[in-house]
Amino acid sequence: MSTTLLLPKRYEKLQDAAVDKKADLTQIVRKVPEATARIEQLIRQVENGGLGRFELFLGPSGSGKTTFLSTLPRFYSGAHITPLSDKLTLSEVVEEVRRNGAMPIRGQIYVLLERDNPTIDLVELRQFFEELRRIFRTSGGQALVIWPITDVAAAKVIAEMAWTVGSDSIVDLTSRGSYLFTGLPKAAYFDVADVTARSLNAGQGLEAFGLGAAVAQPLIQISETISQFFGHLEAKSQELNNTFGDTLKERRLPSIWILVGGDDTRELSLTVANLTQGTEKRIDIDRMIDVLDASDSTSGYLGDWRKRRNQIAFLLRHLDVRLFELTPNVAVSAIRAFGDASVTDKLKKAKESPANASAAMQGTKFFQFLAGTPSTNAATIRAAKDVTADEYKRLQQLASKNDKLLNKALAASIERALADVGVGGSVTAEQRKLDPKSNLQPDIMVDLADGRLVCLEPTWRTTGVGIEGEIKEQQSSMTVGHIQQYLLAKVLEYVNDLNA
Repeated sequence: MSTTLLLPKRYEKLQDAAVDKKADLTQIVRKVPEATARIEQLIRQVENGGLGRFELFLGPSGSGKTTFLSTLPRFYSGAHITPLSDKLTLSEVVEEVRRNGAMPIRGQIYVLLERDNPTIDLVELRQFFEELRRIFRTSGGQALVIWPITDVAAAKVIAEMAWTVGSDSIVDLTSRGSYLFTGLPKAAYFDVADVTARSLNAGQGLEAFGLGAAVAQPLIQISETISQFFGHLEAKSQELNNTFGDTLKERRLPSIWILVGGDDTRELSLTVANLTQGTEKRIDIDRMIDVLDASDSTSGYLGDWRKRRNQIAFLLRHLDVRLFELTPNVAVSAIRAFGDASVTDKLKKAKESPANASAAMQGTKFFQFLAGTPSTNAATIRAAKDVTADEYKRLQQLASKNDKLLNKALAASIERALADVGVGGSVTAEQRKLDPKSNLQPDIMVDLADGRLVCLEPTWRTTGVGIEGEIKEQQSSMTVGHIQQYLLAKVLEYVNDLNA
């Protein structure tokens, strides 16, 4: 996942990014009620008075003038925008209005783009309004012409010329051709930025970049426009990235993937789905934050996380925390093929070929992301047969006392599967520290040839359903609450070890 925050400050860039990310602009762009009311008022004047109207939309650069005008039709079916490039002279602008007026459209709005800081030619300007005045009086000229502008002095000159040439035949009597566009209120800045971030950054909001409300609020106060706020957010995000990188510059940053083993594939899938988002099984960061906010505990792992309340999303994202299913058939195949005799002796069927175990491993979602061979098909996890589920339960009984033997067999199966698909790297289990400066020993560490370091943390869980005459019924350990607790506690070990 990219650590660079994508938050376009200009409408053109936003539009391109939305297309690239297949995002819906109507979910990103917020309506501006006051400006919308002004547009509606001007259109009503055109329809009722039978005359065209010209108006400047005067506002600071980055206040959202172009965004507002360009996206009007997405919100209001009665608005029809025709953008007029700055490559057209003012005389050519008039010709465009005249030509399109041959087939007039109700609610027609012409927008003069990229003329925020124009060089004024008074002769050309007077001629522009003279021609516009004549067109506005025709049936084809019953349209609205909007000129977004930033230069206050130039706006004053243009508005005065419009009034001098045509007075209320060209402009509204009350505004005299100039409307002050203030854009969105500051109270809406954070929500708009958060929605934009989620839409363009794989569902990750500002929290995921370390830019929660506590960090963002001071940036809102020093921002005159929403564009400036976006710029401050980008700069702060980069600052946080640099600080994080400096802290860990001598240490490799691992990905932390939790593998949840279970005896019931349906329950397993539901638990994982409740704690992740997207097809890549990334942790639902918002849910983790809600857990902290809902708890008043200041002890244990929750207490430690609460001290990092403003960092949790940032850390979970940088550490690429994900949660995957480890289904019974994959786990059992790995143990049968690569397990120690002291473990396989507990099974009804003690042996399986390494090739079969490798094939089962290659079908898992976590292995596909590990090997860089994700399937294009939707993931389908088949229910395990009762006999396989029972075999898993027998293995799970050993986990509470000695899960190292299970983890070593699982690591061997992963190593075989990587070799079978031609992916280079080493796989170690229960025997190697994260790095020379670390006190942490991951359950399974995969050091890939492409430079990625992925730490797999299997947790062997059960629904609690026993085997008659063999294993007693017990409390389920694979509920959402149990796995959520394990995940936060496990990731905290890495955070503390990295001094992050």
